[in-house]
Amino acid sequence: MGSFRRTTGWALWAAPRQVVVWVLAVEVGALAATAGTAALAPVDAAGLVRFGLLGACLVAHVELSRTVERKREIAAGSGPYLSTTSVWNFAGVIVLPPALASAMVLLGYGYMWFRVWHRRGTMKPHRWWYSACTVLLANQAAVVVLALAPGVPTSATAVAVVVAAGAVRWFANYALICAVKLLSEPRARVRDVIGGFGEQILEVGAMGLGLLAACVVQTPAVLLVGVPAVLVVLGRSAQVAQFRKAAETDGKTQLFNATAWTQFATHALERTSRRGGTFGLLMIDLDHFKRINDEHGHGAGDVVLKAVAKSISEGVRSGDLVGRFGGEEFVVALPDITARELMAVGERLRRGVAALEVPTGHVSISIGAALAPDNGQSVQDLLTTADAAMYAAKHRGRNRVQAAAGLLP
Repeated sequence: MGSFRRTTGWALWAAPRQVVVWVLAVEVGALAATAGTAALAPVDAAGLVRFGLLGACLVAHVELSRTVERKREIAAGSGPYLSTTSVWNFAGVIVLPPALASAMVLLGYGYMWFRVWHRRGTMKPHRWWYSACTVLLANQAAVVVLALAPGVPTSATAVAVVVAAGAVRWFANYALICAVKLLSEPRARVRDVIGGFGEQILEVGAMGLGLLAACVVQTPAVLLVGVPAVLVVLGRSAQVAQFRKAAETDGKTQLFNATAWTQFATHALERTSRRGGTFGLLMIDLDHFKRINDEHGHGAGDVVLKAVAKSISEGVRSGDLVGRFGGEEFVVALPDITARELMAVGERLRRGVAALEVPTGHVSISIGAALAPDNGQSVQDLLTTADAAMYAAKHRGRNRVQAAAGLLP
């Protein structure tokens, strides 16, 4: 009875209806597919030995990488967190009967739950079970592909089938994770939900090691002990990349912080100048932000900052660089743009922010625009010029875009 009460108290049931329906559908589908593929091959003594070897390596891997994996999960933020235990799951798909391959997934997730997530309270039970089911479902998709070339690959065709199985497994799991995040947070930016490219490279590397482990487990099994060590190194490398990204990102808005933006903008300006192109810069200030904080509180001010940051990010071109410059100021670097195009982008951003609906009421921004080489040869020159134009916009009544002196005829 106590377990039933804990289950009915899961936060899942408070989620939007479409999320609950999706999660339950995936879980039922995972269990049905697991039961369906279990009959494809019998469990034999050799399979049990391989399961024991891979399972022992999985346990060793978890014990060696618990701290690193937890930090990677935190750094992943709203994007998907991909555990490197997929090495053992994919190896199991290749060399184990489907029933034991599914048991490998449950062993890994069960062990991670009791050794990491449950002890530290870092993952809710319904999230843990959904994640396990996405991997189970992805595994069954790979099992179907591998049925075309059973066993460890010994020919180019068989290798191609295994690679295809790995690709199908990765895509199925990744899509299921991203789908539930998009359903849970429909207003979230897609690029935040899908995560960074580095995480996907790590997943590809993990599955490559899974293929290696599958080959080794059928030869000198002692060589398997090297795989967990390699995984720990991979995990630490991914953690360094995530921390580097965190150091470049403003915590409130997820835009570049001032230091990172200035560095990237300087490089972009140098590249543009070498091509003989023009380079635009917009300095943006949120109007009456102090009044918002004073009248509605800093929490409401943070909501406004995030909404404005999102609106600006969605209103610029794909190659433009958006940063939070401090307080209520934002900056945008726009390579290869004309003066009139720059003003048009600024006006689009102004209208987008003015149309926002936030708890504090309507908000507005004042924008100053500058262009290299007309208004300066360096990012600092452009910042100074655009800042002066932005203050001119405020003096003229706010909620407007002001070009730097001499920018327009």
